[in-house]
Amino acid sequence: MTAKRNISSPSSRSCTGCGACDAICPVSAIKMQLNDDGFYAPVVDIDRCIDCGRCQKVCYKFLPPNTAVTSMAEQPVWGVYSNDPVTHRTTTSGGVAYELSRWGLRVGYKILGVVYDYDHHDARTVLIERFNELERLKGSKYIQAKTDDGLKLLKQKVADDVSSKYICFGTPCQMFGLRQLIKEQRWKNEFILVDLFCHGVPSYLVWTPYVLQKQQKLGQLHKIDFRYKGNGWHQYTIRLEGKQRIYTQYAYKDVFYRYFFDNVALNSSCYDCWLRKRSTAADLRIGDFLGGAYEHRDDGVSAVVAATETGRKLLEILQYEGILTIDNSWNIETCLKAQSMHDYPLRPLRDAVLGRLRSGYGLASTQRWYFRRIPLQSRIRSVLKRVVSTCLPNRFLVHLRQMVR
Repeated sequence: MTAKRNISSPSSRSCTGCGACDAICPVSAIKMQLNDDGFYAPVVDIDRCIDCGRCQKVCYKFLPPNTAVTSMAEQPVWGVYSNDPVTHRTTTSGGVAYELSRWGLRVGYKILGVVYDYDHHDARTVLIERFNELERLKGSKYIQAKTDDGLKLLKQKVADDVSSKYICFGTPCQMFGLRQLIKEQRWKNEFILVDLFCHGVPSYLVWTPYVLQKQQKLGQLHKIDFRYKGNGWHQYTIRLEGKQRIYTQYAYKDVFYRYFFDNVALNSSCYDCWLRKRSTAADLRIGDFLGGAYEHRDDGVSAVVAATETGRKLLEILQYEGILTIDNSWNIETCLKAQSMHDYPLRPLRDAVLGRLRSGYGLASTQRWYFRRIPLQSRIRSVLKRVVSTCLPNRFLVHLRQMVR
């Protein structure tokens, strides 16, 4: 029997878990489920599959790198921040995503974005239509989002109303999948796609036991700040509010963030992702404007790349209406050199780490095991960052970072 032409067919690239295949399947033969590595991935019901091949037409695995993407190499990048002090203070960096969402709702867009689900302790893509739901979108979520329900609801809304319009947020691979979905479904609705400067997403084999451990000490968690700015924007800090206690820790001393920054538990597609590095299928790419350009700012500045004319016009509207301040335009390399633009070399170690976690080894013991196996230069850098970032006052850190850069 000839193998069917579906999303499970062999490919030289790995699945990103974007969920576009699930959304486009005409017979609901694909479902997104957590795989053995702790990532959402498609599972095909072979008995239901009709071999139409539509899932492959939206998939990162089966499409060439130049499909529906814009190179960021020649694009300027802007330093941008919200003019609302509350928004600026309570968002991850400059508040651009939140202000864009708030503006969008005001002028008739629906917002597809990611919330943290405190009942299931995972991230989920949802469709927001009311202002009172908007607060749920605030803040970065440094874990993979489950997209299938959100994309199916989007598909239903588009079918019900061809005049409806949407602003959609997600990782580069999620927005790539959505762009292909829009193309293959021939949707005529207005879409604005916004992706993020991405480091990669860590496994739920790390996040789920981490949450369980923290809840044993803190009580039921009801607020998680993956990128807490209370210790300064340049200091990566995580903050967890539980029913009994609050936990705040610098990233380089936190077990979850150590896995994240050591690149030993990311999704397999993250290790050589061409969307993460220099290309985008979105109209805007946003994130922290890290590096030397805003070393003196500790309140957060967003980096914004307008990859299309739609993105550029939207940025101009938000500035004209006094919603955002566009501080300056910079050469793209000023921003990219502080982002994750390179391949990660630890893929074999990653497989061993996830294997140990599946076998019941704890987070701390597995971390001690893998730390002895990462390159010496990486170990030294990690130790130095832990010592420096937690022992020196912030004003000295500013001068030290400036000297190093």
